[in-house]
Amino acid sequence: MLERGLNPFEIIKLYSGNATFMLMFAMSLLYLWCFEKDKVKKSVLVFPSVVMIVLFVFPLFSHLFMNKLDEEGTYYRFLWIVPTTIVSSYALFHILDRFKNKIVMIAAFVFVTVCILIGGVFMYDAPVFYKAENAYQIPSYVIDMCDDMRINDREYEAVFPDEILQYPRLYSAYIVLPYGFEMLQHGVGEHEDIHNEMVKDTIDVKTLSALCEENVVHYIVINSNKKLDGRFEDYHYDFVGDYGPYKMYRSNTLYLGNWN
Repeated sequence: MLERGLNPFEIIKLYSGNATFMLMFAMSLLYLWCFEKDKVKKSVLVFPSVVMIVLFVFPLFSHLFMNKLDEEGTYYRFLWIVPTTIVSSYALFHILDRFKNKIVMIAAFVFVTVCILIGGVFMYDAPVFYKAENAYQIPSYVIDMCDDMRINDREYEAVFPDEILQYPRLYSAYIVLPYGFEMLQHGVGEHEDIHNEMVKDTIDVKTLSALCEENVVHYIVINSNKKLDGRFEDYHYDFVGDYGPYKMYRSNTLYLGNWN
């Protein structure tokens, strides 16, 4: 996910992280351009990669995608089709096959290994990842929340903090969210007024409750670390319970029974 208003070069810079992998990819392209004699392999690996990178930064092409097709927030995905891993891997094995000297082979292998170690990050350290606690691979407290929300054979609306927004719909299709991934990606969308209240450090309980009641949101889940300016119980939402680091509230005015 990248911010809007970036030019293609800025997008490449952000997409490249610490630039280790993209530097290795650029060196691999240069090497294959100079030393790959097989025209078929070069036409499959080298030429398309160069063309895709040139197109990506070409002003008319980027303007078409980001402005005319309204893909500014997802334009970086065009880089996904650039075969960086394939080209880098092939270049390494081309070197190993070309140079029979063990020192050169070991040096190339060590170089690539170091690049991977430097360029990579341990993805499970990210705050959005949790250690699997069940077959659903969803935090157990989210499952407990969803089970306690359940209304037989009907949909109902619930609002969740951003960091666990991806889990409820994975567990139950009956849960409807006022806002979803598009809000996290673009920062604008349907019910952004509710989202704007949810992400504040200090939540205006009166405003959030009114917005949720107006938009028929049956349940509100709040991170316990958030400060509350007011009590939900004073604005038609009763406290249900604590679920891990979250508190859940249920409307006492909206209909919670089965559809007949």
